[in-house]
Amino acid sequence: MTRPLVRLSTVVMCHPSRLAGAERVAAECAPLPARIVRDPEPGGFPSPLRTAKVAWAAVAPGATHHLVVQDDARLAPGFAGHVTALLERHPDRAVSLSVLWVSPYNSYRVRQGAVGGYASVRLAPWEWVPSLALALPADTARELAAYLAEFPDDTRDDDEHIAVFCAERGIPVVAPVPHVLDHGVGPSVAGNDHHGIRLAVAHAAGPVATAHWDGPELTDPARHGGLGYAVELVGSRCHVRIRRSGEQEAAEQPFTWPWRPWSALLGVAHETIAAAARAAGPAPRALPAEPAGEVWAAGYLLGALTPDGGDERAEHRRVREDARAAALRSWITAGLRPGDLAALGEEGCAAAAEWAARAVAAGRSARERTARERTAAYGAGVPAPDEERPAAYGSAPVAYERTGPAATAPAPHAAVERMARREARLLLAPAPEELPDVRLRVVPCPEHPGVDPALPTSDLPVRWLGEHLSEVAGDSTLVVHACERLEPRPLASLAALLDGGWKGTVETRAATVARLRAAGLRGAALTAAVDDAERRFAAGDGAVVTLPAACRPAGGTPRRLWPHDDTELSAADGAYARLRLRYVRETPL
Repeated sequence: MTRPLVRLSTVVMCHPSRLAGAERVAAECAPLPARIVRDPEPGGFPSPLRTAKVAWAAVAPGATHHLVVQDDARLAPGFAGHVTALLERHPDRAVSLSVLWVSPYNSYRVRQGAVGGYASVRLAPWEWVPSLALALPADTARELAAYLAEFPDDTRDDDEHIAVFCAERGIPVVAPVPHVLDHGVGPSVAGNDHHGIRLAVAHAAGPVATAHWDGPELTDPARHGGLGYAVELVGSRCHVRIRRSGEQEAAEQPFTWPWRPWSALLGVAHETIAAAARAAGPAPRALPAEPAGEVWAAGYLLGALTPDGGDERAEHRRVREDARAAALRSWITAGLRPGDLAALGEEGCAAAAEWAARAVAAGRSARERTARERTAAYGAGVPAPDEERPAAYGSAPVAYERTGPAATAPAPHAAVERMARREARLLLAPAPEELPDVRLRVVPCPEHPGVDPALPTSDLPVRWLGEHLSEVAGDSTLVVHACERLEPRPLASLAALLDGGWKGTVETRAATVARLRAAGLRGAALTAAVDDAERRFAAGDGAVVTLPAACRPAGGTPRRLWPHDDTELSAADGAYARLRLRYVRETPL
């Protein structure tokens, strides 16, 4: 194969306060002659865009490609040879040489590339372009410089402007697997410290032959049934991130979907994942049961949803294995809560990464079964079983699952259908830019009075969500049952209600049920009262309304009304869950 000639122009964009770092990066680029481009207004407000405008305009005469590296990068040995080989392999594309784990969709794409044995991966066109080190064809770089010059410096984020530039022009962005540089751990001069430590998803741990980059490319790794998606592990919880193509949702918005029960949107039933975990035997002793289940779910989905790259080149097996190990190790480091990481220690983190690897292997071995489940879930015209079909109000009752004494009474099917449809609509509400301040009140659990009142919010991301729920702030109140855990996605509709000007008290379903049971309501009367309270939420009608979302107990699957085992209140849970899933699937995402 004839390779195109690459003459590379290289610059290091630099804030003067980090000149020493820029000089180190320039030296690590050798034998590439790297020039340092300084921030033209270092005393101004932090703006990566301001320096990027100058850096992308600094294309050397005669260059075929232009590379811009940031001053806090850490380059792998042999960097110059790697970037040249990658540009020879992808001469007409944007090549991002490292993806950080704070990129929700692109970090997942890299992990798919790593576990599937790919040498490179196509990045998501709807997320910012990782720009720690980015190379473009020279003419494209000049065009980008002119494009960036049109934006004021206070828009700050060059990587988001670059994403729009590439998407509008149909320029694919690819990243190598493993990465050939990493991010430093020093403080950010661009105001990005709120992201925490930002490191590469799969940095090269050992030497990589440049011939590795001739391996396969994962071209469209993260679409299913028309959905752009990512599986993520954040705060010791596994969530599914879904790109709502018809809605303007920020790529990194925190209103994600928990894997139970929403892995079904990707064609993998959560029961399948849980059964595989039980079959795998005990998790590492250092890893508590709940985070162990979340790590397993993330790894299983990653394995089940990743196509095999088919790279059988024995001489590159070690690189592929190193990339896979690095991607899973960084998932543990980035994905577990700081307290969980501290408790695990270095040895425990290694055991957790091995547990994730076992989950990936289980998911990959089950891909054939997963394919059948997808066909069943998304096949055109596939009829649902009778018990999954929404019944018209006033028609014959749906055959709901019932157990115990309550099985003799017909389920209140019309109310259950309305509740399932309301929750589907609530979950499909667009994510807001931020959650308004809401006053939080935790109602004691009548069955477990000693429960920690911090439990309901323990799974919420602190930034954007958790920091806006407190006992002192907000014109409206959210009342939560002590034994349930709040999920991010339903709070998007809460934000929409409050942003619309409504003020009052919102109860979760579990809190409403606890209040109504204390007042003596039972059976159909209780369900009817909850149904009416949810209707008032949807209409913004009344001072006390109920959030139409299922209750999730600690470590459990969301339930229709009550987080605890209760024969009467759990009678229609199975049918409710199927109806809700059906209604969500019927809505184009």
